[in-house]
Amino acid sequence: MTDIRIHVKEQLGKIKALHGVNNGPVCYGSLIDVTDYYREAEIPLVRIHDPNWPHAWEVDIHTIFPDFSKDPADPASYDFSRTDEYLQTILDAGARIVYRLGESIEHTKKKYYVHPPADYGKWAQICVNIIRHYNDGWADGFHHGIDYWEVWNEPDLDERMWSGTPLQLYELYEATVKAIKAYNPALKVGGYAAARPKLPFLTGFLDFCQERELPIDFFTWHTYTGDPHKIVEHAFHVRNELDRHGYTETESHLNEWNYLESDFTKIWTRGNEYVRKSNFDKQKSAFGAAFTGTVLTLLQDCPVDEANYYDGQPTALFCGLFDYHGVPQKTYYTFKAFQRMTKHADRVRSDVSEKAPNVYSLAGLNSDGGGAALITSFGGNARLHSIALEGLDGPCRLKAYTVDDDHRLDLREERIVEGDAVFERFLPAASVTLLEWTPVK
Repeated sequence: MTDIRIHVKEQLGKIKALHGVNNGPVCYGSLIDVTDYYREAEIPLVRIHDPNWPHAWEVDIHTIFPDFSKDPADPASYDFSRTDEYLQTILDAGARIVYRLGESIEHTKKKYYVHPPADYGKWAQICVNIIRHYNDGWADGFHHGIDYWEVWNEPDLDERMWSGTPLQLYELYEATVKAIKAYNPALKVGGYAAARPKLPFLTGFLDFCQERELPIDFFTWHTYTGDPHKIVEHAFHVRNELDRHGYTETESHLNEWNYLESDFTKIWTRGNEYVRKSNFDKQKSAFGAAFTGTVLTLLQDCPVDEANYYDGQPTALFCGLFDYHGVPQKTYYTFKAFQRMTKHADRVRSDVSEKAPNVYSLAGLNSDGGGAALITSFGGNARLHSIALEGLDGPCRLKAYTVDDDHRLDLREERIVEGDAVFERFLPAASVTLLEWTPVK
């Protein structure tokens, strides 16, 4: 029995370009710059939260508006300089931006900025003027056309992100979304970047917004896990909760995700340094590359509109794409392989046999008669797998590229296939294989 069967004639819609990341391509004040790699992978969407350039605060409210006693209508009350430069690096990499309005996480004993603002209306007006600066030229600003404006981050986590009550966060969202929509109703406003999307915090937020008829253009949520199917579970849970509250048109954004074999209550504690090292090393390895390929494949059948891997900046612990020097790691090459899949965006049916557990397949076509398939083994059996490519109109040149312990999307095989072709490929237990075929002229 064939392990993987690709049905070239059975189209299923479009492949979603969900290989966005968090944060821009520069670190250490741009000393480390991976812009060329961002461009090569065509990172479509960058969410900004906890950037380290060199500080985590470059886009935070307190950075831009450092003295809350000042007049929010006065451009002199603002310091946009560092944020201006940082955002430009993202735009120069060719990505769109999700701008998180709020503050960065505070791991220190004393919390400085993660408190409810003293004046919600004033805070909301500051947010509006940040939008005016970046979209409408206010205060010697720009016309960047940033559509997505996210209110806060992970208030349901603990006091590291929000010292107030759930109700206070809901009220802050209300003040902010009303102010932004009054300024420009076409902008997309959302939040709240749920750390734990199954907590009652979510139901409370949606109840509050529904009762007050508040718009939620996009809802953002996070999942760190060692099980890709946990992300699937959360995706459907979030969608169901949104729909149940009448937010059927609200976009669902998984805007932080990555591999995590432990949990956040343990990974940072003293004595767990080897647990941390194991986790972060895996994110960069063939294992992390396979986890990433699995998630990007599974998300195609989930009710998710955008996604942002955490993290893209090279110096971040959670960056699986690069090392601290800016050298691409195995997981980066999964992103690069997926970018090539987006060039074959007309998705076609691809089935995996039950006899090939933990193997996942995504396939698509382009307008030139060519096609591609991303085949990921995340803990599958390391063996030869039979692959059927059915319905080819004529002879095609097939190329196979591999990401595994020894390869970084290297060309491993080239052959001519036609008709209903069947061939074999060895899939290591942790690996990503990219197949590309083009008609022979």
